[in-house]
Amino acid sequence: MANEKKGAIERFAESAFMKKLQVGSQKLASNEIFSTISGGMGATMGLIMIGAVIQIVCAVGAMFGWDTSSASYQAFYMPYKLTMGLMGFFMAFSMSWNFAKRKKMNQMQSVITALVSYILVVSPPVSASTLAADGSVTSTFDALNLGKLGTGGLFVAIIVGLCSVAISKFVIDHDWTIKLPDAVPEGIANSFNAIIPLGVNIIVWYGISLIISAVSGGTLTLATLITVALSVPVNFLTSTPGMFLVIALAQLCWFFGIHGTSVIFTVLMVPYITAYTTNSALAAAGQPLQFFPVFLMLGNGIMGGAGNTMPFSLMGLKSKSKRIQAVSKASFVPGLFGINEPAIFGYPIMYNGLLLIPFMLCPLVCSALALVAWNLHLMAYPQVLIMTTMPVVFGTFLSTLDWRNVIYSLLMFPICWLIWRPFYKIYEKQCIEEEAAAEAAELAAQNK
Repeated sequence: MANEKKGAIERFAESAFMKKLQVGSQKLASNEIFSTISGGMGATMGLIMIGAVIQIVCAVGAMFGWDTSSASYQAFYMPYKLTMGLMGFFMAFSMSWNFAKRKKMNQMQSVITALVSYILVVSPPVSASTLAADGSVTSTFDALNLGKLGTGGLFVAIIVGLCSVAISKFVIDHDWTIKLPDAVPEGIANSFNAIIPLGVNIIVWYGISLIISAVSGGTLTLATLITVALSVPVNFLTSTPGMFLVIALAQLCWFFGIHGTSVIFTVLMVPYITAYTTNSALAAAGQPLQFFPVFLMLGNGIMGGAGNTMPFSLMGLKSKSKRIQAVSKASFVPGLFGINEPAIFGYPIMYNGLLLIPFMLCPLVCSALALVAWNLHLMAYPQVLIMTTMPVVFGTFLSTLDWRNVIYSLLMFPICWLIWRPFYKIYEKQCIEEEAAAEAAELAAQNK
C-alpha cells in the first residue's frame, strides 16, 4: 500500500502539470519585475534592523521609567523616524536603482528621477509656518509631510520606482535625448541626457496627479487612488481567513519544490511592514497596540522554519532509519534558527504526500491558537519588526518584548510534536522497510 502511494506521488511529481508548474516558478523567480521587487525590498533590511534595535532599546527603557516625552528619549528615537519612518522614500530609491541596473541604465539619474516623481505623487511641498508664543507667524517655508513618505507609501514607491525607470527607458530607446559633442565630459553629458527623461516623468506623474485631484474635487490623489485600487486584493489576502489560505498556499509551494516563504512574503511585505510600524508608533505614543491578521504568519516557522519541522528533526535524531537519522543531524541545528531547507529537501517533505499533512497542519494549528490567545488577551501584539532568522523563542520575544509570547512559543513545541508524531512513525516504518529491502538486494547482488 505504501509503495502504491509512493508510486502515485512520484507519478504526480512527474506529470505534465507539475513540470509546467516548476517551469512557471522558475520563470517567476527569474522575471525582472519579481526579482527587482525582491532585491529592492532586501536592500532595505539594514534600515529595518537599525530601526528594530532602536525600538527595542526605547521600549525597554520605557519599561524601566524612561520618560517617552523627554528630550533624551526623543533624541534617541529620532534615527528610527528617519529610517523606518521614511521607508517609502528609501523603497522608491531601492526599486529604481535595482531596476535601472537590470535595464543597464544610469542608476544615479534613474534614482533622482524616481525620487522626484515619488515626492510629487505622495507628498508635494506645501507652505508651512512657524508660530511664536503669541500665535503670530515668525516664518513661512516650503515643507514635506514626512509622514506620507513612510510605510503608508510603500505600494506607491514600488510602482513609481519601477514605472519611472520604464518611462525613462522608453524615452531613451526612442532617442529623445539632448545630443552633445563627444568632447563633452561624461558627467556633463549624462546630466544633459537625463533632462528629457526626467521632464517626461514629471509631466506624467505630476500631470496625472493634478488631473485626478481636479476630477475628484481634491478628495483623491494618484497615491490614494493606487492604494485604493490595490486595497481590495490585499485586504482579502491580509484578512484573517485570507491569512490561513496564504499559509496553506505557502506550504503547498514548498511541497512542490518552490520557496513558498519567499513567494508569499513578497506579496505580504508591504502590509507586513505597515502592521509592525503602526504598532511601533502606537507603542512609542503609549497607546494600545492593534491586531493585524498578517501577525498570523507567526504560526508558520515558530518551531524550526516553514512547517514547524523541529519536532520531527528531534525525533529523527534517534531514529532506527539511517536516512532519517542522517537528515535529522544535518537539519536540527539550522532548524533552531528557522532554516529548514535541509529538512524539506532532505527527508524529503517535498513531494511526500504523507508528510505534507503535518507540514501544512502545524502552521495552521499554531496560527489558530495564536488567534485565540490574542482574542483572550493572553498574548501581546507584535511591535518590533525583526527581519532576520533568530533562534527559536528569541524572535518571538524580541518582536513583542513580552514574556507571555515566550510561553506561547514553548507551548507550541509539544503541540507540533503531537501533530508530527503519528506521521513520523509511519514514515520511519516505510524508510526502515525500504532500507532493509535495499540492503537485502545489495547482499544478494554480492553473493551472485
